[in-house]
Amino acid sequence: MRFRYWFVQAITVVRIPLGAVFATLLLTAPTGPLTPTRLWIAASVLLLAELTDLVDGWLARRWKVVTEWGAMLDPYADSMARLVVYWGLACSGLTWAVVPLVMALRDVTVSYCRVIWSKQGSSVSAQWSGKVKAVVQGVAAFFLLLAPIAGPWWGDPQGVTTRTVASCCVILITLYSGYDYARRAVSLIGAGAPR
Repeated sequence: MRFRYWFVQAITVVRIPLGAVFATLLLTAPTGPLTPTRLWIAASVLLLAELTDLVDGWLARRWKVVTEWGAMLDPYADSMARLVVYWGLACSGLTWAVVPLVMALRDVTVSYCRVIWSKQGSSVSAQWSGKVKAVVQGVAAFFLLLAPIAGPWWGDPQGVTTRTVASCCVILITLYSGYDYARRAVSLIGAGAPR
């Protein structure tokens, strides 16, 4: 049982270095657009990182090693990996610089909300809006990465429309998710306030 627990934690944590490898592939590319080989390697690393997000939770439930620690570590690894991924995308001109900023502000807000939940005796596991946010950010990262090459197939020769739509979707769902977590934290504070 102990091995299974630590194996699940390792799958969770590996997302962070995978995000760093992804960003490194983008940031160390020669000037100009990514070569097809580098692009597909980056897409493969991104896919592997996203798969770890599915596999760790599934294994934790299947092996009955779900813990509050895992419930805190999983969103931490998600946040770190995705911030690095989107920072790499922004530095490469594949998304707007404001996208990772909004993500970082949301994640700091959610972290404080989780502290409030914990102090109120409430579970710190992800809300449905956090899960939707994770899916949108994961899928959008692929669209942003592939937009310059796949854009012409999608009727978007420069990939500008694809980048705009994907970036806006990420910003909107990220802001909504932050609002959702903050709303719950405020209601818990209100319920515990002296009358």
